[in-house]
Amino acid sequence: MNNKRSLGRTAAVRLCVTQARGGARGDADAFMGGAPQLDGLPMRCREIAAGKGDCMKRKWISILLCLMLLCSFSACGSAVAWEYRPITDVNDLQGRRVGVNLAWEPDYLLSGRSDLELVRYDSVADMILALKFNKVDALAVDDMIWKVMSVGSLGLRRVDPAFASVGYTIYFSPDGEALRDDFDAFLAEYQQSEEYRDHIARLEAFDGKSYVGPDIPQTRTGELLRVAIEAEGFPRSFPDPVTDQPSGFDLEALRYFANARNYRLEISLSNYVDIVYGLQAGVYDVGVGNLSDVYAQEVIDAGMYPSAAMDYSGLYFIEKTQPSIRVNTDVLD
Repeated sequence: MNNKRSLGRTAAVRLCVTQARGGARGDADAFMGGAPQLDGLPMRCREIAAGKGDCMKRKWISILLCLMLLCSFSACGSAVAWEYRPITDVNDLQGRRVGVNLAWEPDYLLSGRSDLELVRYDSVADMILALKFNKVDALAVDDMIWKVMSVGSLGLRRVDPAFASVGYTIYFSPDGEALRDDFDAFLAEYQQSEEYRDHIARLEAFDGKSYVGPDIPQTRTGELLRVAIEAEGFPRSFPDPVTDQPSGFDLEALRYFANARNYRLEISLSNYVDIVYGLQAGVYDVGVGNLSDVYAQEVIDAGMYPSAAMDYSGLYFIEKTQPSIRVNTDVLD
């Protein structure tokens, strides 16, 4: 389980990784110092850097915090009368309140609907508590978050089928168009392989607790690619709790690509804001971890290059099926 400390939401966020690495290269002085320059950045990054939303998808940390809060409030009840009104599809949510994480994919994709009242939160923990105490009628999250939520909380139900599907990509720096094109060409071949079929099978079988990935030793000695991964993006990108080595579903294709094309990988733990600034400043060549095609046009407008989708995840509404969400105390043992 990833227990790395969550970073702040201000401009100081973007300094953490480069300071830890003892400085940056090239034209990264602007990246490391002074106030953030928000013009030209993707909307998600501007919202985060402006302090309007959380800078990382703090899945396990947020949800464990929520579990502790739920435990501390277990004797409390909601002052609002509650009646179970099952949700079968989005039409059942007309005029009702749906909790979303600010600037995450469900927020972007549902914002155009006038029949829903979106209530935006900075963390998964805040959303679960809002649902527990009837501040919202449902949540909207991607399938990976749902699986992690369902491990620790009892009394929740995923509304099938998914109301949308998003593809997960990786980002390349402004001078990385040729590298992106080569990666996409490799990806088309990889997606026909037995290794990719195994990747999809493990993604679908993910139990919300443990990532089990293939051993992909990096043995190449060619050109160095500087890679930044979102450190709190379990199970898509995170440091392995045993080895502390970068791991996750979103790194698998890149590691196979590096071996096939004779690249060496230098992987740094990072966060979304740092990844975007670092790519634009030339500190990183590739950004990995919970980067979806929902933001593709904004990434292109900001001068970077998103890859084709490596795989897909459904977005779902989550409802509670009883007056109070209970804690699965087995995961706290």
